[in-house]
Amino acid sequence: MATDTSGARSLEAGAERERTLDRLEARMEALQFSLRARRASPRFELWRHDLRETRETWFRLVDPDGQDPTPEGS
Repeated sequence: MATDTSGARSLEAGAERERTLDRLEARMEALQFSLRARRASPRFELWRHDLRETRETWFRLVDPDGQDPTPEGS
C-alpha cells in the first residue's frame, strides 16, 4: 500500500503557514493597539518599526510578488 507523503507534507506546510499568518496578524493588532493607546511612550518608535516589519513579513507571506497596500505611518 503506497502512501502519499508529499500531500501530507503539503497540508502540514499549508497549516503552518496559516498559523504563522495568524500569529503575525495578532502581533500587528497588538502593536497597533499599543501605538494608539500609548503615543507618549518612549517605546513608540520601536513599536512603529516592529509593526512595519511585521506587516511586511505578513504581506510577503500572503502575496510574495505583491506590495503592502498600507501607506507608511498608518
